[in-house]
Amino acid sequence: VLIFYFFFFSAPAFCFIYISGSAEIPNLTYTNDLSDPASQKFLLQAKTIQNYLAETYESSFLGKFYLKSVVAAFSEGESGLRAYFWNTFWAP
Repeated sequence: VLIFYFFFFSAPAFCFIYISGSAEIPNLTYTNDLSDPASQKFLLQAKTIQNYLAETYESSFLGKFYLKSVVAAFSEGESGLRAYFWNTFWAP
């Protein structure tokens, strides 16, 4: 009984779920500045996209589970800028 009690109360109350993806933004173009994650252009563009993802998820049914989005990289897409990102959610 003691072992069960310890396991039951030490189990985590929730878990994190990470989902990665990419999106192409047709009205933006890739430049060499976006290859450096420390560049001002990368940081500004990443923040803009992260804010957009946050607003989108927070206003959806996933809003109560959404924690954050992080843009990890950029590349040249077929018709614009491609952003690579991951999202963090929590689940009970």
